[in-house]
Amino acid sequence: MGARNLWDEIPATVPAAAAERELGAGRYAFRARTRSVSWWGAFMLLLVTAFCVMMAFIISGESEWTNAILFIVLGGCTFLGAIAVPLVGLFRPAEWCAVFEGGVVYQYGSRPPIAGAWNEITGCQRHATDLVRGGVTMSTTHAVYVQMPAGNFTLSGDTSDAQEIGALIANSWVAVQTLIAEEHATAQLAELGELLQTGGRVEFGPFTVSLAGLEHGGTVLDWKKISEVELMGSTIYVLITGERKPAVKEPVSAVPESVLFLTLSDALRRTARQAT
Repeated sequence: MGARNLWDEIPATVPAAAAERELGAGRYAFRARTRSVSWWGAFMLLLVTAFCVMMAFIISGESEWTNAILFIVLGGCTFLGAIAVPLVGLFRPAEWCAVFEGGVVYQYGSRPPIAGAWNEITGCQRHATDLVRGGVTMSTTHAVYVQMPAGNFTLSGDTSDAQEIGALIANSWVAVQTLIAEEHATAQLAELGELLQTGGRVEFGPFTVSLAGLEHGGTVLDWKKISEVELMGSTIYVLITGERKPAVKEPVSAVPESVLFLTLSDALRRTARQAT
């Protein structure tokens, strides 16, 4: 028996919204599965409460007719609850999300789908929350929160599918944002080059860039001595030739237009080395 393909079950409105926005071919389909554990937990709590009430009537010495009526009422409620709880979980509206080459589409139940291209997403955050019991991690819930003009949505789950859809959305968005920043940096390089040639200086937060070198904390590092200015993780490192430890470390959040700073620094470093 072949693996279940969610693309065969996805509502027609999802790919239709992608086609209307020209988001390209589909890459991944995701459906949020209904969690029935909480429903069954509430049902079991109802049964325990009913049992306690029933025992209170029996102990209180009420008439047999009262006990019989109570048994019938509780039995009927239990029967209806046993049927209603799984049915509610089964027919609860499903969340659908599909990742396409050019963007993402989300739909909840029969509501109109939310569609947006990668460059339209204004914010994307991923979270992983561990459920720990007795010092042991029982499960991990993966969530991704997406903001865009068409609407905001959140996807979460403790399955590998939930983790994969979150990674696809976040990585695709980051890749597009990085490309936009690089194109912006390339467009600004010529203008900054003219400014530097006339002896000008450009500030990027704690860094100041000039033809003389990279200034940080009052110290100017010669471009010829700098072996690398790179971003690793969330930190920008300035490495000096022949030294193991970084000469400078700064969080990327403290450096405005960090992509432009890294591009400009790399160009000045290479130019200085080629001149020697």
